[in-house]
Parts: sequence; structure tokens; C-alpha cells
Amino acid sequence: MCTVSWIHTPRGYHLLSNRDERHTRKPALAPVIHEVGGVRFIAPVDGDHGGSWIAVNEFGITFSLVNRYRCGKCSSETKPQPPSRGLLLTSLADCCSLQEAQSRFDSLDLAAYPPFTVAVLALSNPSLLLHWTGRDSLIECNGDAAMPLISSSFDPRGVEVYRKRLFDTLAAERGDVDLKLLMDFHSSHAPIPSAYSPCMHRENALTVSFSRVTVADGMVEFVYFPVPPCARREQEVTTDTLSKWKLVQMRMISQQRLEHAEGFTREQATVRGTARQQVGA
Repeated sequence: MCTVSWIHTPRGYHLLSNRDERHTRKPALAPVIHEVGGVRFIAPVDGDHGGSWIAVNEFGITFSLVNRYRCGKCSSETKPQPPSRGLLLTSLADCCSLQEAQSRFDSLDLAAYPPFTVAVLALSNPSLLLHWTGRDSLIECNGDAAMPLISSSFDPRGVEVYRKRLFDTLAAERGDVDLKLLMDFHSSHAPIPSAYSPCMHRENALTVSFSRVTVADGMVEFVYFPVPPCARREQEVTTDTLSKWKLVQMRMISQQRLEHAEGFTREQATVRGTARQQVGA
């Protein structure tokens, strides 16, 4: 259960994520720098299954996961313990481009996974949305119009409609979407703290963390707050509240290395395509 928003800027982009979870879930581990396939990335770690709901790598590519919930018309076969969607996200964290992320997603066998959407952001490009419905995989190459992405197991459609209307109201009132609007939206209780507010509070669940990724000027910055984002608006900010923030920064790789990696990826894709044609022949 999450709320994800983002904004492109002349220098890069910001992506924000609220993570909503039941009280029975184990706390996540704060973000650190990991490595997969020789590529560094920053991500928190899910306390129950490993993996993550958000990651950003040294190529400046951000991945943000939103769980979806199976409708009654989809396959009735439910795996008792389906594989972790968070592990799938971190398996993509070494992609060097949107094109590679799309290609890798196309090649995945997703039959055992519950539904999800992954938003993928890169510098100077529209967002890429990777959808798995539980039956079909779909790709949106320009997903910015779908922002914000919203997920809830409580009332999937009702919560999505409510939060999107709130977002549209804020945008109409202010006349523009900027980082402050996104920050205010993610910490909003309008009109009261509830299952429907972006900063979610209900009897058995709440927004357990807030993440903000900024990619700009050759740097990656990950700000993490493992409590509801409304806490940053408290009139009296205590030392304990401040100690919960974590900031992780990482320098992006050089343009020369990026071009080399992208060239290698295209070469590998060509080799795989040739191999398939030979097999088909």
C-alpha cells in the first residue's frame, strides 16, 4: 500500500513515496548503499521478505513499487505464499536505462506474482510504468499523466479516487505542481486522518515511512523518515523525531561510463534477439 508522486525539473527530478502497512509487519531497515551486478543502488529493506518498495541506482534510475489487488474476474488461483514483489524490484535495480528496464520486464515470468505497478524514472525522460495485472503485463512509456500512483487494500478504488481528487484540488488551488505541493500532499490528513488520507491512519495500519529521492546535478539523494510524514509538521520537533531522519547520497557515474553501459546493453539485446531468431529458424 503506497502513494507515489514525482516531478521533473530542469536539473533532474524528485520522487516521493508514502509506505502504508499493517501494524503486524516488521519494521523496515533504513536505506543504505547496496550493489547488484556491479551497480550501486540505495534502498531500504523490507523487514519481512527482504527486497524493497523503492530504489535508486548510480545511473540515476529510480524504481518505485505500488502493490495492486486482484479483482474477482482475474485468475482464481491464489498462491499461499507468492514471491515477493519487493525482491523483483531490487532485481531490476542494476538497469542502466529505461529501455533496459522495459526489456527486462518483458522477459520476466510473472505468473506467480500478485498484481503490481513499478514506476521507473530517469533524467530527461517521461516516466515508464510497468504493470502486472495478475494476468497481463502492460507498459506505459509516458506515465506522467497517471501521477500520483495510489494503492490500498482497504478500498482500492475509493482510496485512489479520494486521493487523486485531493491532489487535483491542491494543484488547481496553487496553479502549479512543485515539490512543496508534493510534500504537503504526502503529509495531508484532509479532512481528517483516515484510511483515505494520503498520510494514512487507521486502527490496524498507518503510513509507516516517507521517502524522497532527488536526482540532479550528477548526485543521487535519498531522504528517509521511518514515521508518518505528518510528523515533520509537528510544532515541536523533538530530538527523537530528528534522529529518525536518514540521508544517503551517492555520486552518479560519469557520462562516459553510462554511454558504455548503454552500448553494452544494446549489444546484449541484439545478441539475444539473434539467438531467438536462430532458435525459431
